[in-house]
Amino acid sequence: MLSAVIILGTVASCWYCAVVLFLYRGLLALSPAGEPRDHRFSVVIAARNESGNIGACLESVLRQSIASDRYEVIVVDDRSTDGTGEIVADFQSRHPQVSLLKIEATPSGMSPKKWAVAQGVARARHEIIVFTDADCRVGAAWLETIDRYFTPSVGLVQGITTYRYIPGMNRLFFQLQSLDFLSHGIVAAAAIGARLPINSNANNFAFRRDAFAQAGGLTGRIGHVVSGDDDLLLQEIWKQGRGEIVYMAEECGSVETMPTKTIGAVFHQRARWGSKTVNYHPKQTLLLSGVFLFYVLLAAALLLCITDSRLLPAAIALLFVKYAGESLLLVPGLRLFGRRELLAVLPLASLLHLPLVLGAVLTGIFGRFTWKDQSFSRTIKEPMRRHADHLAPEKKPDDSNLQV
Repeated sequence: MLSAVIILGTVASCWYCAVVLFLYRGLLALSPAGEPRDHRFSVVIAARNESGNIGACLESVLRQSIASDRYEVIVVDDRSTDGTGEIVADFQSRHPQVSLLKIEATPSGMSPKKWAVAQGVARARHEIIVFTDADCRVGAAWLETIDRYFTPSVGLVQGITTYRYIPGMNRLFFQLQSLDFLSHGIVAAAAIGARLPINSNANNFAFRRDAFAQAGGLTGRIGHVVSGDDDLLLQEIWKQGRGEIVYMAEECGSVETMPTKTIGAVFHQRARWGSKTVNYHPKQTLLLSGVFLFYVLLAAALLLCITDSRLLPAAIALLFVKYAGESLLLVPGLRLFGRRELLAVLPLASLLHLPLVLGAVLTGIFGRFTWKDQSFSRTIKEPMRRHADHLAPEKKPDDSNLQV
């Protein structure tokens, strides 16, 4: 048993270290911004029961430093049962660049988020489409910064997203959750820098309309996958080679979003993220599978220490490899993202990360998770109606289900 753990652990550690070094080199190779390009933008925001957030989101989007005639804002009200639509309608009456699109039903077998966002893209008038979410707030230079990254050769721009503190939230819980969330952004930045995009975040995501169309949009090959309106679209655009993919590593172009409020909600969020990994392209899957195997072997070594103390040195060595690899990426990454204070919780976060990632990925792939008061497995097999507790089959909606 001891020799098997040592051999497998060594092989997995070598793969893990190779992936970390690959990503580290990508982090150092991120492209700088170009000159202003005077693009026009269509900002698409999908919102489901976001009456508590959509107002502040729109206020921030409407405070952009560029002229108001250079961008439009399309809010897609995805079957909300609260006052989301009414709030957006009020903004629409006061701001000519804001429009409201209501979704009353989602077609059978289609991810509700992807369907909603796709309808927003279909209504967009400008060449550059920008995604953010209804619980986000953006800075005044957000679109101005995105504009500088869209050189003629660029097809997609991914930006930084960070958590904003919720008054009254436990500080340690907030810091741990923030570090874990930012680690995904750092991996995204590093992978884009290494020219093998892996993950993404739709909170701060911009692309050219023709790149979106060439990749099949969101309702084709990936339409049935619950999550992945960011990662899977990113990888499809990369596969088609429709323009360079770059990372906008500037705080002035960053977006703030809301952290989840409970440990259970964090787990379900991570399970939703993990559910889409089986739909990644082969190169990305191979890269991540080796890392996941390393985590599995580390967890197994720690558990086996309970019955065989001889495995303790091997388990400690694997823990050290994990922590060293994370530090190599997170130290420069957090400096780049302007969040170096989170390094104080890295040792604890590294320990908690192991059960979180193993449990969440396995649950996302093989089990169920909740999102926006609805329960899902990783793919959609039933139509989505207006209310979460009423999921009877229905006909595919026609244009009468879309209201402006």
